[in-house]
Amino acid sequence: MIRACWFFVLGWIVSVFFIPWMFKVSRRGIGLDDPNETRKRQEVPVSRLGGLPIVLALLVGMAINWWTAPIALDSKAAVDWAPLLVGSLLMYGLGLWDDLKPLGAKKKLVGQIIAASVVYYMGLTIDRITYPGARWSVELGQMSFFVTVFWLIAVPNLVNLIDGFDGLAGGIGLLMSMTLGLVAIHNAQLEVAGYAFTMAGALLGFLVFNFPPAKIYLGDGGAYLIGFTIAALSLSSSNKASVAAPMLVTVIALGIPILDTTFALLRRALRGYPIFGADDEHFHHRLEHLGLTKERILFTFYAIAVVFSLLGLSVIWSQGRSLPVAISAVFVLALFALRFFHQIGTWEDLRRKADRVFGRRREVRYALLQAQLLELELDRCRSGDEFWPIFDTALRRVGFTQEGEAIDEIKIQIRYNGSSPWTLHASKAQANLSEWQRLAECFRPVYARAKAKWTKT
Repeated sequence: MIRACWFFVLGWIVSVFFIPWMFKVSRRGIGLDDPNETRKRQEVPVSRLGGLPIVLALLVGMAINWWTAPIALDSKAAVDWAPLLVGSLLMYGLGLWDDLKPLGAKKKLVGQIIAASVVYYMGLTIDRITYPGARWSVELGQMSFFVTVFWLIAVPNLVNLIDGFDGLAGGIGLLMSMTLGLVAIHNAQLEVAGYAFTMAGALLGFLVFNFPPAKIYLGDGGAYLIGFTIAALSLSSSNKASVAAPMLVTVIALGIPILDTTFALLRRALRGYPIFGADDEHFHHRLEHLGLTKERILFTFYAIAVVFSLLGLSVIWSQGRSLPVAISAVFVLALFALRFFHQIGTWEDLRRKADRVFGRRREVRYALLQAQLLELELDRCRSGDEFWPIFDTALRRVGFTQEGEAIDEIKIQIRYNGSSPWTLHASKAQANLSEWQRLAECFRPVYARAKAKWTKT
C-alpha cells in the first residue's frame, strides 16, 4: 500500500508540474475548445490539452514500475507493459487528433477499433469469463476478439460521453483508478496497483485546474486515455485469460456513465436524431437546468460513484455474494432517473411521453433531411445572395417563422461559431422551446459553415 501511495504522489507531481505548460501552448491557439455550440457552457475558449500531462505521468509511472520490478517471463503475475503502452498512445493520439482537427464519429470509431485490435493481438485479451468464486466459467473461443475489442472501445466512449461537465470525467476516472488499484492490491499485483494509483494521482492534479470553473479540459484525447486505461487495468488485474470480478467491479462502479449513456442513446434513437450526436440533456445538464450549482452536482455524482465503487469492491470481497445487491442499486438509480429527469412515474406517463416523442419524430427526420440538402446547396451556390433565400425557405418548411409572424411567438437562440447567438422564431403552439431548440440544432452546422463562407446581409 505504501508503494501505491508513492505512485499516487508521483502522478500528482507530474500532472501539476506540466499542466501550466499546456496553458502556454494554448495561448498560441493550439487545442482550444471554442464556445461554439449551445450545449457548451464556457464563455471563453478553454484548452483541451489536459490529457497530455496525464499521459506523461503514466509513462513515468510505467517506466519506474518496469525498473523497480523487472518483468519475469515465467511469472504468472508479471505485467506485459507493451499492450498498455501502445494502446494508451494510440487511443490518446486518436483523441488528440480529433481535438486539433475534428474527425467525425465514424472515423473515430474505426480508429478505436483498429487500436483495440492491435492491443488484442499484442496479448491483452478476454479468453475466459469466470464468475467470482469460480462458480462457473465460459470459454469465449472465437468470440474473444469481439468481446475484447468491444470492452476496450466501450469504456473510453463512456468516459468521453460524460466529459461535458467540469470535473466530472476526471473525478469519476480518479475513483475508478483507485478502485481498480485496490482490486490489484487484493490480488497481490503491486505493479498494476502502482500504475492505477499513478493515474489516480495524475487525475487529482488535473482536477486542481479542472474543478469549476475549469481552466483546462481533458479533450477527447484525455477522455479516451482514461477510459482505455480503466478498461485495460480491469483485464490486467484479472488472472491470466480469466476475467469477471474486475470487469464486474468496473461495470458497477461506472453505473452513472453507463445509465447516462444508455438513456442518451435511447433518447436520440427514439427522437430520430443520430445516436452518436451530442446534446445537452445528460444527467448533469438536467440537474443544472433545475438550478443546482456545479459544485453540488459534482459532489452528488462523486458520492454516488463512491457508493457504486464500494458495491463493486464488495463483489470481490464477498466472492460474488453481493452481486444482487449491486445490480439492485443500479436498477434503483435507473428508476430514479426515469422519475426525476423524465417525469415518468406510471405507465400512463410513459405512454404520453412515447406518443409525443413519436409524434415529433417525423418532423425531426424531415429537419435533418433539409439540413443535409442545405449542405449540398452550400457547395453548389456561388454566393450568399443565392444561398440564404434557399436556407430561409428550408427553415420555413420545418416550421420556423419570421419575427412577429406568430401570435404566440417564442425566441430560440443557438450558439455557433460567432460572437452573438443565432436567433430564430417559431410558434409556441406547435412545439415547446426545447423541441424547437433541438430542431434548430439540426441546422447549426450548415449555418456556421455558411456564415464562415459568406456574411449574411
